[in-house]
Amino acid sequence: MKKIIASSVLAILSGFATHHVAAKDFLNVSYDPTREFYQEYNKEFGEYWKKQTNQTVNFKQSQGGSGKQARSVIEGLQADVVTLALANDIEEIVNAGLIKKDWQKQFPNNSAPYTSTIVFLVRKGNPKGIKDWNDLTKSGVEIITPNPKTGGAPRWIYLSAWGYALKQPNGNDAKAKELVKKLYKM
Repeated sequence: MKKIIASSVLAILSGFATHHVAAKDFLNVSYDPTREFYQEYNKEFGEYWKKQTNQTVNFKQSQGGSGKQARSVIEGLQADVVTLALANDIEEIVNAGLIKKDWQKQFPNNSAPYTSTIVFLVRKGNPKGIKDWNDLTKSGVEIITPNPKTGGAPRWIYLSAWGYALKQPNGNDAKAKELVKKLYKM
């Protein structure tokens, strides 16, 4: 994960590091859940870059909802790197002519530098025995989850349930649709 991001940042920074050692401001426009990750990563990469080039990078971060961040870039926020939750938000920036159309092929894993984990929080002792997505559809179990129409993280939750259903024995789109319908009581 860090290797992929390092290659991305290295490729971007290498263009201005060859002839001078002046500090460089570097803005990563990202969606909100990545705030702590990039604070830690920027520190580590900054130390690495300083050793390699004797150049200091002043990392700046802008976090917000993925769609809001995409609109900010389209409207003129000067990002050096954009790391958003959803490909369709990045595609909006592509459509504005600010990112190459083949952006997903620029780096490994379709330019997705990391993955997310969905966690179930249950009452102390897990009295209803919740272990997987199917357990969330049992009678008497109520879930609280954000609407997938409202942002990146809620869409990843929806897609995680869908993917779970596909990976079950005899899993298919119809069974995935049935599971998410039960979860969201559509």
